[in-house]
This record gives sequence, C-alpha cells and structure tokens, in this order.
Amino acid sequence: MRQVKGSMFIMFVKAIKSDKKGSFDKFLTDKDREVISKLILSSGWYPFETYKNCFLALSTVTANNNPNMLRDWGRVYGEETVKTIYKSILLKKDAKSAIEEYQRIFKNQFDFGRMEATIISDNEMTVAVKDFDKDFEPWYYVAQGWIERVIQLVIQKPVRSEIMERSWAGAPATVFKLNW
Repeated sequence: MRQVKGSMFIMFVKAIKSDKKGSFDKFLTDKDREVISKLILSSGWYPFETYKNCFLALSTVTANNNPNMLRDWGRVYGEETVKTIYKSILLKKDAKSAIEEYQRIFKNQFDFGRMEATIISDNEMTVAVKDFDKDFEPWYYVAQGWIERVIQLVIQKPVRSEIMERSWAGAPATVFKLNW
C-alpha cells in the first residue's frame, strides 16, 4: 500500500473537516472518513488513496480543477511549507542544491515515486517526476507551482515553468522545465 506523510495531508483534512455543508462527502470513501476522523500527525504515514481522494475533493470543489488555480495553490503551499516545515531548503544558495534538497524531502513525503533534476544551464533545469501516480493530474499542477516558488525563494529571481511531458497523457513521466 502506497503512503504519504501527514505533513502533506494535514491541510486537506483540516479543510474537509471545516466544511459543514458536506461539499466533499461524495469524493470520500468510508475508509477515507475513518482515516480523517483521527488526529493526523505530520510525522505519521497515511494511505495515499485517502490523501488522493481528499486532494481531488478539494481541487474539484474549491478550484474546479483549474490548472492555474492549482498552480497558484502550489506556490502558496510551497512558500508556507519551506518557511515552516522544510526550512533546510532555504539554506541553499542555488537552484541545483535547492532541487537536490527537495528530492530528499520528496522521498520523505511519499514512500513511492522519485524526482530527477537535470541542470541544463546556469538558468534552466528540468525536473521529472517518475514512478508516481501518473493519472493524478491536479497534483502535478500543484507540484509545478510548489517547485517554481521554492526555487524562486532560494535564488531570489523570478522563475517560470512549463510542463513539457504529461504522464496523464501517456508520457513515461511528468517533466517540468524551469528557467530564471
């Protein structure tokens, strides 16, 4: 069973629990409800499928699965998490060392999948997400914004990104190209 760290999961659980209208109910299974009814610890491991269902519920209900809004979420969440939980990234001095630190963190967030970064030049890199949930399209938009904002915080320059390959469209990996 694939798992995700609680630090990646807490935000979604809080949002779902705070909803008194039941807007997210149709997206959750009985097992999901059981998992999120308990205290979610940042350091704990939780079922990836429950995380995915909660993520999809929020991205559908709150963002209408709009890629630009999801990317913006990633930017905000990226800044929030590196300033609170993953401060080690902000100690890096360049994009290469920042993305290497994020690769290490990614391994601690999910017990499957991997990220591979390739530095193309002094102001360009690609980041490939491999062996992850290939059809989890909304997650990739959030990841794009997260990576973009975190690199920007480290190098103190505007960062632009685009998705070059999409696993949900049949590519073997989802590949982001970033430049600054």
